[in-house]
Amino acid sequence: MSFKNWWEDPEQLGHFEARLAAIKIGRRQMMRMAAAAGGVAVSVVAAACAPQAPAQPTAAPAKPAEPAKPAAPAATSAPAAPAAAATTAPAPAAAAKPAEAAKPAAAAATRFQGGPGILRMNIEREPLHFDYNLDLYCQADQAVLGALLKFDPELKPVADMAEKWESNADGSVWTFTIRKDTKWSNGDPVTAMDFEWSFKRQLDPATKAPYAGFLYDLKNGEKFNKGQDGITADQVGIKATNETTLVATLEGPRGYFPALVAYHAAMPAHRPSVEKHGNKWTEAANGVWNGPYKLTEWEHDRHFVLEKNDNYWNAKNIKVNKVIRPIIGTQSNLLAYENDEIDWLDRAPIGELKRIQGDPKLSKEVITYSLTGTWYLVPHVEMAPFDNKQVRLAMAHAVDRETIVKSILQGIGQPAYTFNPPGFPGYNPNKYEELTKYDPKLAMEMLKGTPYEGGKNWPKITLTHREEGDGPKNAAATVIGMLKQNLGMPIEHVVGEPKETYERMYKGEIQLMWIRWYADYPDPNNMQWQVFYGGHTSGRRQVWKNADFDKLVNEARGVTDEKKRMQMYNDADKIMLEDGAAIFVYHPYNIGLLKPWIKGMPKNAAGDFVPKWNIFNRMYEFLEVEGH
Repeated sequence: MSFKNWWEDPEQLGHFEARLAAIKIGRRQMMRMAAAAGGVAVSVVAAACAPQAPAQPTAAPAKPAEPAKPAAPAATSAPAAPAAAATTAPAPAAAAKPAEAAKPAAAAATRFQGGPGILRMNIEREPLHFDYNLDLYCQADQAVLGALLKFDPELKPVADMAEKWESNADGSVWTFTIRKDTKWSNGDPVTAMDFEWSFKRQLDPATKAPYAGFLYDLKNGEKFNKGQDGITADQVGIKATNETTLVATLEGPRGYFPALVAYHAAMPAHRPSVEKHGNKWTEAANGVWNGPYKLTEWEHDRHFVLEKNDNYWNAKNIKVNKVIRPIIGTQSNLLAYENDEIDWLDRAPIGELKRIQGDPKLSKEVITYSLTGTWYLVPHVEMAPFDNKQVRLAMAHAVDRETIVKSILQGIGQPAYTFNPPGFPGYNPNKYEELTKYDPKLAMEMLKGTPYEGGKNWPKITLTHREEGDGPKNAAATVIGMLKQNLGMPIEHVVGEPKETYERMYKGEIQLMWIRWYADYPDPNNMQWQVFYGGHTSGRRQVWKNADFDKLVNEARGVTDEKKRMQMYNDADKIMLEDGAAIFVYHPYNIGLLKPWIKGMPKNAAGDFVPKWNIFNRMYEFLEVEGH
C-alpha cells in the first residue's frame, strides 16, 4: 500500500493516533484530521477505521437536538434537577479562582470599544503563558505563532511557514521548504533552524515539556526524551540542512506527519527571546512572534490584546486588525455578550438556552457545533468506596443519561454509553445495556454483600471537576443527585481551579473525577489508548489498569485488518464497562453566539460551522468585522 493512502493503513493510523493521544487529542478529531490530511472525505477514513460504523457517520454532529429518547421509567425516576444539586458543597477557596478572575463586565465595556476590524472575544481564564512549544495546554491564543503547516476548516493541512513539503518513497522522510516571504515580528527571518531547535527543545528532558511524546515519530525522539541509550539531540531525526530546508527523518513510514506538524503542539519558539528572557519570553514586552498576530498588551488577570503581524506572509489578506480578549468567566460571559462587550461567545451557558431561543434577537445569533468528545466519571479504584468493583458497577445503573441530556443539557448533546462519540472511527453503537441501563432497583441490589448494602455506611465522597461552565456543572450536580437518590451515596461537589485540579488528577489524588475528553485526531488510538492505556508513564487520568484492556488497545495500533482492529477497540469498551473503569455520561455540543456585524465565520464543506477550537485555530483570518 502506498504511504500516500496512509489513512487506509491501520499501522500508520495507530501511530498517528498515538501521537495525538500523547497530547490528549481525541479520536474523532483524529479521524477528521486524517481525512483532511489525505484529501478525502471523513466518511472514507471512517469506513477504513470502522466498517461497522452507523449508516450515517457524518450525520450525528449535525443533529444535536435529537438525543436518544428517554427510557420509559424516566417519568418516575430521579428528577432532571435532583435535590443533590441544592446540597452541592461550595467549592473551596481555590475553586473560586476562575470566577474571581472574571472582571466585572461593565469595566470591560467601557475599556474595549468595538468597531470595524476589531474583534472582541472573551477568554475564560488567565493564560499560563503563550509558549506552545513548551506546553500546548497553556490556555492562551495560538494566533501569535505559526507552525510549518496549519489546518483549514476541513482540518486539512495547508501551507503556513512551509510553502511546500514532500516525502521519500515510503513516507519515512519528509522535507519542508520554509517560505522566504515571512518574518518574526521583530524582523528576524523564519528559518528551518527555528524548527529544528524548537522540536529538540520540546524533546529535551531538561525542558520537561509535558507533551513531548507528540514528537516521538522523529527518529530517536523518544529515546532522547527518556534519556535512553545515550542518544543526544544531534541524533534526533530533525535537521535544518540550510535556512529554508528542514528534513524530518522518522521511525518509519508516517503518511500522517503533515497533520502532526500542522497542530499547535508543533509551533516554534523564538530562540533568542527564550535565551534572553527564559520563561518570561512570552510577556507582551518581550515576545517575538511569527504567527498572523502578535501579543501587544497583556494586563494579567484582566485582558490581552493581539494585533495583526505585518511580517506574516498572508497579512495583506487578513481583515481583522485587532483581537481584544478580556478575561470573562462562564458566570458573566452571556451578560458581557448582551451588553455588546464581546462580539463572539464560543461557549454560551446551556442553562440560558431556553431564554436565548425565546429572545427575538439572540435566537438569530445562535451557532451550534459538535465538540467531538465525551463527559464521564472516573472513580479512583484504590480509594474507598470505589475500590469495590460492585460499587462502580452499581453507579453505572444509577445514572439516567437520557434525562441528563434531554432535561439538563436541553438536547445539546447525546447520551454516552461508551467512549468514542457518534460519527467517530470506532464508534461502538452497542449500549451494553446489561452494564449501563438506567435501573435504580438493580443498582441498589448490586450493593448487596458490600459494606454499603442498602445504601448505608458510605465514607466521605467528593466529586471534583475543573470550572467548565454551567452545562457540565449542572450535569455533575444532577449525577450527584441521582447517586444520592438511587444509592444513598452522599457526595460533596467541588469545582477546582483548572491547573491545580489536573495536577492532582495526574498524581492520582482525586477520589471521583468528573472530566471530559475532546478528540485531537480521528482514530480510537486517541481515545482508548491515549486516555486509558495503563502503560503511560505520565499524563494518566486514572489509576485503573487492566492487562487485557492494555493488550487489546496496544496491539490494535499495529493491526492492518481494519475490521479486526475496530472490533478490538469495541472489545476494549466492554472490558472497561465490566470493570467499572469509568461511567460515560454524554457527548457534548456547544452553543455559541455571534454578533451580526461579524461576517465570514468558517464552515466546512458539509455546511457546519467551524469556529476556533481544539484543532482548527485560524478563525480570525476568515472573519471580517463591520461597523456596529
